[in-house]
Formats: sequence, C-alpha cells, structure tokens
Amino acid sequence: MESSLLKLVPPRASRCFVEDDASTPLVRRSLAEAVGTMLLMVAVLGAGIGGKAEPISSAMAISGTLIGLILALGSVSGGHFNPVITVLQWYTGQRGLQCTTWYVAAQILGGMAGAALVDVMSAVPPGNATAELPSAAAIVSEALATFGLMLVVFCSSRSTSKMTGPFAVGLWLLGAIIATPTGSIANPAVAIGLLISPSSASLIAVALFAVVQFAGGTLAVHFTDFLYPPAGR
Repeated sequence: MESSLLKLVPPRASRCFVEDDASTPLVRRSLAEAVGTMLLMVAVLGAGIGGKAEPISSAMAISGTLIGLILALGSVSGGHFNPVITVLQWYTGQRGLQCTTWYVAAQILGGMAGAALVDVMSAVPPGNATAELPSAAAIVSEALATFGLMLVVFCSSRSTSKMTGPFAVGLWLLGAIIATPTGSIANPAVAIGLLISPSSASLIAVALFAVVQFAGGTLAVHFTDFLYPPAGR
C-alpha cells in the first residue's frame, strides 16, 4: 500500500493538496480523485452546453464547483482532480510512483465518465473531431493558464492553512476562464474528456495541450521553489 506523504509536511497533513492520512487505502483515495474529477468535468461541460451560461456565470459555476470539491474531498486524497498536480508532486519527490499512477488513472477515468454523463444528460451527441492543429494562441493560452494555476496551487501548498488552496484556486480560475482564449482548461484529464464530449476536441489538440500543460506546470514548480526556497537552500 502506498504510504508516501509530502516530505516537508507532518503525518497529519495541515497543508493544501495533501491528504490527511497517507495510510488510508489507496483505492479509497483514488476513488475520491475519480469522483471529484468526474463532477468537475460535469461542471466544465454542463455550464457551457447549449449556451446555458454566459462566460462570467460559467466561470463562477466551474470555480465554485472546484472549491466545493477540494473542500469536501481534499482531506481524503488531497483534492487534485488534475494529473498535472499529481505528477508534479511526484516530480518533486513529494509523492510515490504507485500513488501517482493510481491517481492519474483515476483522474482520467473520472474525466471521461463525467463527459459521458454530460452526453447522456444533454442528449447532445459528441461532435465530429477534426485533425486540425490548435492555433498558436490556444497553445500559449494553455501553457500560461496552467503555469498560473500551478503557481497558485504550489504557492498555496506552502501555507499553514488548508483553507488557502481551495479558495485561491477558485479565484484564479474565475478570472482565467474568462481571460484566456481556451477558457483555462489547464487539466489533461479534462482535455481527454473533451474527446468524447459534445465539443469533441481532436486527439492532436488534446496531446499538444497536455504537453504544454505539463511544461507550464513544471516551470511554475521551479518558480515556486525560487520564491519559497526549501529549508537549507
């Protein structure tokens, strides 16, 4: 059983995006990630289908949903719902490979399940994806959106209050969804879910988005370490 905790936090985690008890069965923690990502995907797609929401109200729906999910499930799994957060915790030595693998698989499956549920609820069949490359503006948008999101996530994880992260992330997304051309997807699990959603993104676009999302997130982690250097550095 995976029992790796963030190295810089105590066994009873008091920081954002870290589960309270890493000895909790990995299946239970992964299920929290899957369900959280599924519900996030429902919010992302449901708020925009059929013109039901204006950009501002759509951003409020998505950011509010994410705040609620992190508050509700964060103590169990850390409340990531995003493979970039999980993989970057592994990259920085803060999470074990087994847990990372389970979490990422759960997040991807959860995102696809959420997209499938929206397909059923909206009675809108998936669109016809094309092989067109995303525009340069879209690629830059996703890199910047993910950099900003991960900067907020990892800077917030330095806080001694677990209440910091959920609201900081929600507030960032509220602005970024409106301000960026792609609506700040900033999440490979959500991007993959779009493959089977009514908007039906292309496989090429999803792959490119995932690459720049991880690149932007990696840059954010290093910048966070520069701003908040670990003890002894």
